[in-house]
Amino acid sequence: MAIGLIFLLGVEDQCRLIQRFAELLVPGGRLLFTATAKPTVGNDAMTGLESVSLGAEPYRKLLGAAGLSVAEEYEDVGENHYFDAFKGRSG
Repeated sequence: MAIGLIFLLGVEDQCRLIQRFAELLVPGGRLLFTATAKPTVGNDAMTGLESVSLGAEPYRKLLGAAGLSVAEEYEDVGENHYFDAFKGRSG
């Protein structure tokens, strides 16, 4: 699953969405999303909507609490920070 606009949701909705993704993923399934590595609150340049990024460490903790492991984090040339996580394999 991939989501590019998680930061347009409120904090509680982001937490619930990550948990829900974890519930839906099969073992070995992956989640890819973007959010700034630093905590940020402002208006999204493309939509004008409020944008809330929790920051890399809180996202790592949320993912871990939901049973997801971060495989990799990286930034593209546009300075978009990516979290690439997976659900552990059973057995």
